[in-house]
Amino acid sequence: MEPITSHLSPSNKETIMVTLHGATHLPTCKDGSEPWPYVVVKTTSEDTKNQNAKAVTSVTSEPTTAPIWGDTVKVELQAEDAGREDVILKVVDNKKKEELLSYQIPIKYLRVFHPYHFELVKAAQSGKAEEATAKTHLYATVVRKGSFFPRYIGSNHTALEVFLRGVNEPLVNNRDPMVVIARVVPNYNDFKVNQIKQDAASMGLPITRLSFPNPSVMRFDVPRGSQNGCPQLSKPGGPPELPSWNQSFLFQGRDGATNFSEDTALVLEYYSSTSMKGSEPWTLSKPLGVSVLPLKSRLYRKMLAGKGLNGLRVERLPITDTKLKTMNGEAPTVDISFQLLSSEAPPCSPGKPPVLGILAHGQPSGMLPGTLASKACRFCE
Repeated sequence: MEPITSHLSPSNKETIMVTLHGATHLPTCKDGSEPWPYVVVKTTSEDTKNQNAKAVTSVTSEPTTAPIWGDTVKVELQAEDAGREDVILKVVDNKKKEELLSYQIPIKYLRVFHPYHFELVKAAQSGKAEEATAKTHLYATVVRKGSFFPRYIGSNHTALEVFLRGVNEPLVNNRDPMVVIARVVPNYNDFKVNQIKQDAASMGLPITRLSFPNPSVMRFDVPRGSQNGCPQLSKPGGPPELPSWNQSFLFQGRDGATNFSEDTALVLEYYSSTSMKGSEPWTLSKPLGVSVLPLKSRLYRKMLAGKGLNGLRVERLPITDTKLKTMNGEAPTVDISFQLLSSEAPPCSPGKPPVLGILAHGQPSGMLPGTLASKACRFCE
């Protein structure tokens, strides 16, 4: 699997990104044995032509009916074909090459650039004839990417891009790699109230359940401007003593992510990657900590101040509400970079990194006084 670095698909094409997290209650093979499962992702035309699949996950290290993959694969198609193509996810046994399950999602149902966190549910007959039919659950994040960012009325910018690097100081009490849920919320106080009320949409990662073979088109609807933002999940960051992600998140203007105000905030929640395993892969336990960056109007003005200043780098943003400790007994910090995108198709060349300002996070109030200076940064990596 090749690394994915661009948020845009090639010109006149669309890209479907699929991250396969795991599954539960997979059927056994026809002879009753447990499978060595992997997932193949194809478009309907590729499947009809029996083309060799390029989008293939790894095979589990042992036979299992509850695999964990964590792999991201992609398929590309001509943009003009998106309205009549489906994306097919096939679970296959590596040893016998038996197809265990297949899920088919119409691409036209997917809103461009929205990350869908799906629980795909399907009745699957076990290989053992005497066993009753069980419900199989496949967990996947699916993103449909276009060759340009849509521009929405009322938004001066098309997107906010956030680049999360890693924890700055070695940790002394963290045992496992970490995953991060990142979101931009329009009103942080309201978001915290929703969490206190145990509102499911504000806790962990909200899941969209699709029942097959005929998922409802209504399940793909995306309300505009959610109070709880548009949460995105990082890849696991390791090693446990110094987690690193080097991952970029894209938040659309449609979701209000570019509307800086006195109440808007970027929220990063840190979880142990092991909380995604087990019988409920999406049941993320209480976060290990949280980082909050207020996206105030003042910060917006700083971002746009100065010739050639495309964004900002925030140094030492603290992880709060945490028991994580560094070697000197203090709470850890992270560095992030972010920039507003105004073009529908902004250039992104690692060879010519954009110029970023630097903000040193200095006050618990999150006012971000700091100093502003020009500095080059490999933000496109």
